[in-house]
Amino acid sequence: MPEPKKSLRQNYIAQSGMNTRSVHAGHDNTNDVHRSLITPIYQTASYEFEKVSDLWDFYEKRSTRLAEYARYGTPTQRALELALASLDNAEDAVVTSSGMNAIATTLMGLMDAGDHFISLNEGYRGTFKLFDNHLVRFGYRVTYADLSLDAVKQATNEKTKVIFLELPTNPYLKLVDLEAIVQYARSKNLTTVVDATFASPFNLKPLDHGVDLVVHSLTKYINGHNDAIAGAILGSKELIEKVKPVRNLLGSNPDAHLCYLISRSIKTFALRMEAHNRSSLLLAEHLEKHPLIERVWYPMLASHPHHALAKTYLKGGGGIVTFQVKAKDASQDERLKAATAFVEALQLPTHAASLGGVESLVHIPTVMNYYDLTPEARLAVGIPDNLVRLSVGLEDTDDLIRDIDQALRASNL
Repeated sequence: MPEPKKSLRQNYIAQSGMNTRSVHAGHDNTNDVHRSLITPIYQTASYEFEKVSDLWDFYEKRSTRLAEYARYGTPTQRALELALASLDNAEDAVVTSSGMNAIATTLMGLMDAGDHFISLNEGYRGTFKLFDNHLVRFGYRVTYADLSLDAVKQATNEKTKVIFLELPTNPYLKLVDLEAIVQYARSKNLTTVVDATFASPFNLKPLDHGVDLVVHSLTKYINGHNDAIAGAILGSKELIEKVKPVRNLLGSNPDAHLCYLISRSIKTFALRMEAHNRSSLLLAEHLEKHPLIERVWYPMLASHPHHALAKTYLKGGGGIVTFQVKAKDASQDERLKAATAFVEALQLPTHAASLGGVESLVHIPTVMNYYDLTPEARLAVGIPDNLVRLSVGLEDTDDLIRDIDQALRASNL
């Protein structure tokens, strides 16, 4: 349906910086008789149409009415979608019940049974479970490729429709030459989709590099307070109209109050990301020099294998620092003991799943994500048992460093 004409103020906001857009984008009170400063929570399941002809106008797209039923949206939800579109330089956006739902909805909206898609072979394990255990049951086929253009080319066949990339990857924060893959995809009429959750729109705007659709777990940096779960899909109006019916029919849009909470969090999004970037780099540099750390992965470190790509595509490294703690010997048992002792000695970071919140969170991928695999199987997919993933929050950096140092000392006794 057509969007209301943008006001002069909204056009000004659209041309402003990230802090300004974080505060103002998405909110429009020009049709609100009360002129509320914040978009209200529209807690409704249905909408009234005064005349039958009004409903005809709505269905035939002669009206600017948002919906006739809240499963298709609310003004609170739409304000969030417009704010997200502004942050990512997208024409349009839809929000979903989770980041995982955003991925599933996107692929279901772009492909038919029998179609094939390519995914990088490093990323969030839950995404791979979605692909391998569920989407295949609907007739979709996936091939996993190494992080290179050549590998993506080799994985392409006559049924390929989509290239799915998670950037940076979980847990090693690796990258690909995004523009090279986009150029190849366009030459083959393939749709590119990037899960940019780890980067957030502050550090990477894939659409600016020619990507077709972006997905986010809003649960992470965009909401940033560990109190809401939602996802988003962003891109051109044409492609959003392909995925929106799937979202609407599945009923996977978040409720109005949740949308309000995330919109509220976005107002400090840019400020939070600056702090995440700054503190994480300082922590990564400190860990890399520490005698009780075996190796550190952070894209803004010169030692990271994809540092050159990070300098090309990322504004900052984000809030994830992945590292291996030193063990007494190279056995998996000792490695897991070392990681466990370190995590349990920490006082500030909380041992919990997720990332991107104001609280620092820490976990051992072996236990949190790969508990069902043998040590040998974990090593085969690149997960040693002394690996630790730290989501750096907004605590004072000096306090986090002091805590990490004491935990490393305690775990090495």
